[in-house]
Amino acid sequence: MSSASKLSPKSLPKSPLDFQWDCIRQNIGTWHGSFSQFSPSGELVKDTPSVLTLEETDPGKMMVLTLERFPEAGEKKINRLTFTAPGPAPYTYYFESGAFSQGSAQWSSFGQFAIEVSLKVGDRRVRYVIMYEGTSHYTSQLKYVTLICETQEGGTQFVEKSLSAELLLGKWEGSAKVIYSTGEPFTTGTSQWQMRKDLALSCQEQFDDRTQVLSVASDVEGTVSSETMIQLKATEENQLDYQLMLLSNGAYCLLPQEIKRETAFRVEVGWVSAQGDRQRLIRYYDTRGVWTNTALINDQQTSLLKK
Repeated sequence: MSSASKLSPKSLPKSPLDFQWDCIRQNIGTWHGSFSQFSPSGELVKDTPSVLTLEETDPGKMMVLTLERFPEAGEKKINRLTFTAPGPAPYTYYFESGAFSQGSAQWSSFGQFAIEVSLKVGDRRVRYVIMYEGTSHYTSQLKYVTLICETQEGGTQFVEKSLSAELLLGKWEGSAKVIYSTGEPFTTGTSQWQMRKDLALSCQEQFDDRTQVLSVASDVEGTVSSETMIQLKATEENQLDYQLMLLSNGAYCLLPQEIKRETAFRVEVGWVSAQGDRQRLIRYYDTRGVWTNTALINDQQTSLLKK
């Protein structure tokens, strides 16, 4: 008898669908929070309290998501979605912690380009909805960012303050877990982030035989300011300009100011906890505007830079 035939059903490896379903289960429960929408310049436009409930109605087969929003003016709005494996929408991938990423698999300058990502630690999570709008110049510009900070019913409340650039300074190192758009198995890698006091930023992620690099710098003379929006110019050829949006509860976004044809780009969100740990989630797009992979990064500050 072969060794394979001796395996019990419980010892067999899970299929990708079963694994994804287990990851989705990390989000089961009732989540209390709010939808805070910010303009491209970082100004708060509106804030809408919300309650989201995810329940598994048929074990291993079906879940129901119910979202209630309570606008300041008007009646409560309810949206309900029933879904089966592999998940609630195409091109949605979950990590073991319950963090997830979904969005357009192909950028186009025609119409809207949307991404939703979520970071999760214990009974708290931070979700982001990022929306770009196409222009007549065959580019896309940021339309809005919605930050959704949620706590499970009876869970730990947010104690983090609005993020400042000063908290992101220095050298950060960490580990990455990567999902590919092709459905390949998870892979792992490393990450480095360096931000100087003059707001020059360099990022590098390595996984498998691939290296992703971003190098940008502020074009404003001086050092760290109290601004919640920092414009960062590309310092290498064939890169876009970016903007760093500093948000509430330790959250931030690092986004292209304008998405252009034939230029690779990334969309990054991050969350710095009160303990100083950070999570980052990055969606990468190649020069064709095709989504290639997503990295979930856990890192810590390892040193402060002198300049």
